[in-house]
Amino acid sequence: MDWFEAYDAALAPVLSANGFLAVVAGAEESGLLARLVDPHDVPTLAAASGLPEPTVAALCRSLLLHDVVQDGDGTFTLTAVWRELLASTAFATLGDTILSAQVEARALRAVGASEDYWTMPLEDRLMLARAVSPNPYNDGLVEGFRSMSFADPDQEVLRAGGTALELGCGVAGRILTMLRAVPGMTAVGVELDPDLAAVARRRAEELGVADRFEVVVGDAADFDRPESFDRAQWSQFFFPAPARAGALAALHRALRPGGVAVAPVFGDADAIAAEPRGVEARYAATFGILLASWGVPVRTGQELVAEFEAAGFTDVAVVPAPGIQRVRAVRP
Repeated sequence: MDWFEAYDAALAPVLSANGFLAVVAGAEESGLLARLVDPHDVPTLAAASGLPEPTVAALCRSLLLHDVVQDGDGTFTLTAVWRELLASTAFATLGDTILSAQVEARALRAVGASEDYWTMPLEDRLMLARAVSPNPYNDGLVEGFRSMSFADPDQEVLRAGGTALELGCGVAGRILTMLRAVPGMTAVGVELDPDLAAVARRRAEELGVADRFEVVVGDAADFDRPESFDRAQWSQFFFPAPARAGALAALHRALRPGGVAVAPVFGDADAIAAEPRGVEARYAATFGILLASWGVPVRTGQELVAEFEAAGFTDVAVVPAPGIQRVRAVRP
């Protein structure tokens, strides 16, 4: 095999994917993707975007070859998959998702320079925090959370006016979406990063739920409000090894007897088992580099179960959830 064959086999797919991500980012920023929710021909798209027709034609061809759009007799419209990514019920905006990927890329390059989460620029930390949590400004997503709350017996107590706690709330995307979806509940978020906590407070004000949401800045292990909460989440992806036992102890202490705690599991274990070299396995391995550089252990579902059991929780199990597995545990 010569250099050119090696390039075609190994580098060309990677570089092509990188270039196409830039194409999607530009199409999203310019509003072109949003216009393609409805069928449009090249002249119409060119007139709307202000781009020359040859450029728009080239963009549409690239989007077509990557299955972003479909061609209907000279008009282009988003495929079902991409329509879902831009839908009103999207977990995160496409723009934030793309920017987050760019942040991850910068952070991965910086791993060799021994940089970590706390040395990342503030804007990068904020972008990551937004991208890994639901978009609370999305009315369609809020409605989806509302429907899920009625399908989940664990959330009945929140609909009745219960209280929720999140350790490691970041910019509070998840808890703010829940507060909008379940008007009777109240919540507290604990966040170590004061910059993220400030954004969480601002978002609560903007969304009109600040009267039902408190942000506490500090180490989760120091949070001490015994038996004050009905439900809790531990955002364990961002807790390094030395901080985990203390956080779980605080979680256990804060829940009322019978209270339920949940924590997300990193990666899709079933998909990875089915395709050990597939897309999910490769992404998990790559993002795992970042977590390792931050001192965060990558726990399997069963390893996370063992952590909860060691902290005194009972009835601990891995349960399916939309988009991600989670561990569910009960405070006896």
